[in-house]
Amino acid sequence: MHILRLWRGLFRKSKTKMRVSIIIPTLCRESLYPLVDSLLKQKVKFHFEIILIPQYELDLSRLKDKRIKIRYEEPSKGFAFYRNKGIKLSRGSILVFIDDDELPMNNEWLRTIVAPIADKKEKVVTAGVDIPLGQGYLADSISLLGFPGGGALGFTFHWSVNDGYTTHLCSGNLAIEKRLILRISNFSEKMKYGSEDVDLAKRLVEAGIKIKYLKEVTVLHSARGEYLEFLKWNILRGKSAGVSLKQPILGLIKRSFTSVRAMKKVAKENPRYLPGMLFTALSKHVAQIFGLIMVYLGGAYENQ
Repeated sequence: MHILRLWRGLFRKSKTKMRVSIIIPTLCRESLYPLVDSLLKQKVKFHFEIILIPQYELDLSRLKDKRIKIRYEEPSKGFAFYRNKGIKLSRGSILVFIDDDELPMNNEWLRTIVAPIADKKEKVVTAGVDIPLGQGYLADSISLLGFPGGGALGFTFHWSVNDGYTTHLCSGNLAIEKRLILRISNFSEKMKYGSEDVDLAKRLVEAGIKIKYLKEVTVLHSARGEYLEFLKWNILRGKSAGVSLKQPILGLIKRSFTSVRAMKKVAKENPRYLPGMLFTALSKHVAQIFGLIMVYLGGAYENQ
């Protein structure tokens, strides 16, 4: 009997050895609850936990599963701060990040995104988002410009992928070895205004770490059809350029080239969106310049 118990214990330990932590900073939008439901239904053979870092009150009656951990934090500290709080709370050897306005395409997403890391083939896995058109003219025009997460044109339109690897990260669709992200000092909290994924990708590449791109783990993303929200996001993009780039004006000019490429593509394939894209592109660049000026006036530019 003792030998049988020992055998069962060893089998149980080997079967459940791997643990995954899914970290979700959240603004407590309604879209969070379908996301959590989808994650709880993922088909996996390993233990996982869902760590929520909310900035506002959640409906706890919809979050009763024992795999869910909740840690409230004050608002407006930047998503790098909230992601790092999730890392500190995590018990998994593999960390997965997804945003609260996204949704896995299927119930194989979690297994697929962590498999290359679990198999010791990769250390970092990422992919982009998919935003189907037909969600309103303004929302479609915004997503065709690449907002958010690559938008309607997708990850590979905006960022290069060579032989299955990329130099960009989508922080809302990412899996990484915990010990690796700890080694490179987590997300940089100086990136309070955004682009923390750009900064992390840069440090990974500089450390010689390859970033695996897996198209099959692309997630659905909510379209953004609110014009003021779009302006606010781009003001933050301008601020992040002021904090992170040595030549922020040049960086913003380079970003404009992507908008031009997107408009050229759409002009050939779906020209009815061109007026909307011209309007949103102009709005985007004005908002980013305004954000950059705010950083300079506030004295937050890193070289000052």
